[in-house]
Amino acid sequence: MMKIKYTFLSLIFSSTVFSQVTVTEPTEDRLPFYIDPSKRMPDAELEDKKEGFFVTGVPRFEFDPIRGFGIGGNAFLFWNSTKDDPFFEFTPYRHRLNAEFFIFQNGRVRYALNYDAPYLFNSKWRLRADAVLWEDPNAQYWGIGRDFIRPLSFRDKRTGLVREFRRVNAYEENLELAEQGADGNFYTDINYNSMIQREQLYNILGERVLMGGKLRLMFGYEALFTSFSSYQGERFEVKTLDGEKVEAIHNPTLVDKQRADGTWERFNLVGFTGDDSYLFTSMLAWAVIYDTRDFEPDPSNGVFLQYSHEYSDRWFGSSFSFNKFMLQAQYFTTLHHWNKDKNRITFAGLAAFGHIFGSRINFIEMWDLSSQAEAGGILVLGGGRSIRGFREARFLAPTVTLVNLELRTRFYDFKIRNQHFSIGITPFYDFGSVFDNPRQLSFRQWVGAPGIGGRVNWNQSTIIRLDYGLSREGGQFFFGFGHIF
Repeated sequence: MMKIKYTFLSLIFSSTVFSQVTVTEPTEDRLPFYIDPSKRMPDAELEDKKEGFFVTGVPRFEFDPIRGFGIGGNAFLFWNSTKDDPFFEFTPYRHRLNAEFFIFQNGRVRYALNYDAPYLFNSKWRLRADAVLWEDPNAQYWGIGRDFIRPLSFRDKRTGLVREFRRVNAYEENLELAEQGADGNFYTDINYNSMIQREQLYNILGERVLMGGKLRLMFGYEALFTSFSSYQGERFEVKTLDGEKVEAIHNPTLVDKQRADGTWERFNLVGFTGDDSYLFTSMLAWAVIYDTRDFEPDPSNGVFLQYSHEYSDRWFGSSFSFNKFMLQAQYFTTLHHWNKDKNRITFAGLAAFGHIFGSRINFIEMWDLSSQAEAGGILVLGGGRSIRGFREARFLAPTVTLVNLELRTRFYDFKIRNQHFSIGITPFYDFGSVFDNPRQLSFRQWVGAPGIGGRVNWNQSTIIRLDYGLSREGGQFFFGFGHIF
C-alpha cells in the first residue's frame, strides 16, 4: 500500500544477532569491540549457516482481487564471509543485495533494490541503501476517520436503498453497475475506492549500536515525491443492471467526496495533486531501538522495542508540516523445540501505536506507521503486513493501534545441493483499530481477522511467506518474503 519508497542511501548501523554457540576459541577475544552474548546466533542456526557468497530467490506469481494477476521475482545476493570472521556468529550476513521487480495486470509496477551491511568495516555502524519505484493505478482509499470502522455500506443499485454489504466482493460488484442519468449518459462507481498513485522516495539513515549491540540510535533524512489523481469523469466499459455492456462516466470517488465534504480540512490533510505533477515531502527521522532478538530474519527469542519519529516542515523545503511517531514492541519466545533445536514452535507478538499530527499533513503519510527498523513502515490497517483478512488501507485515521500474534512452527528441514531449507506453518490473529485522535482511545470497535500461513526458510536469511487471512468481509491470499515482523 502505499508508501512507495525510492529509498536511495540508508545509513544504518546496527547490531544484529544472537544466542550462545560453542566455539573452539572465545569469540570475545576476536571481536574489535564488545557484543552482548545474547546477540550470538543459536547453535541450530549457526550449524547450517553458509560461508562465502550465494544467491537465493524465486519467481513470483500473484493474484490480487484489485489488480488481477501479477508476475515478477526477487533475487537475494548474500556474502557471509567465513567462520574465521569474528562477526560470523553475530550477523545473519555481512552484505545483502535484494533486487525485486513486479508488474500486475492492471499496470501496477514496483522496482526495488536494497543493500544492507551490518557492522560495516567491522565497526559499530550499519549501512543500508534502498531504491524503490512504485506506480499503482488502483491505490486503495476506503475513507479516513474512525467512522469508517463500520461495515461496508453503499446505495444498492438494484433497490435504491443504502445497505450494508457483508462481503467486499458483493460491495464491489454493486459499485461497478452502470446507471443511466437524467442526461441520458450512463454512470458507474467502479473505482469508488481507488485512486492513481505515483511515488518516489530517497532516504539517508544512520544507526549506531550501544550496550553491546542491544541499543541502536538512528538519525536520517527522507525526500519523498508524490502524485495522485482521481477517476472522476473517466470512461469505463461496464454492465448495466440488465447485463448490457455500456460506456459509463465515473462518478466522484470517495477521495473526491472526502476532499469536498470537509473531512480533509478537519484532519489538516493536503497532497492530492490531481494530475501528473509531484509534491515534495522533506523529512527528518530518528529512532531509538532496543533489540535482544537472537536472529534478525527469524527470531526464536528476544524483544524488539522502538520509538520512531518523522518530522516535516517548510523551513527545510517541504510542501508539508507535520509530525508522525510510532511506538512498537515485539516479543519472541520458543515454546518447544526438537531435532537439535532446528525444529521449533515460537510465539511471536507485535503491538504498535502510531499518531500523526500537524498543520499541513501529506495524506499518504497516514498509510503507514513510521518505522526506521529493517522492515520499514507498517502499512495500515489491512493488507499483507497488518490485518491480513481486510483489504489494504481498509481503516485509516490519524491514530492507529495494531496487534499481530503468530505461532511460528518449523517442523521439517532438509538440504538440496548444499542449499538448506526448512518448512513450517504459522497460524495467526491480527487485530487493531483507528481513532480520530488519541483522546478517543478505547477497546471498543476493534476489528480482527484470523488466518494461517506457510513458511519456507531458505539458507536461514531468506523467508518465503504465504498467508491466508479471513475477516468479516472475506478472505485474501498474500505471498512475500520475510516475516511481517
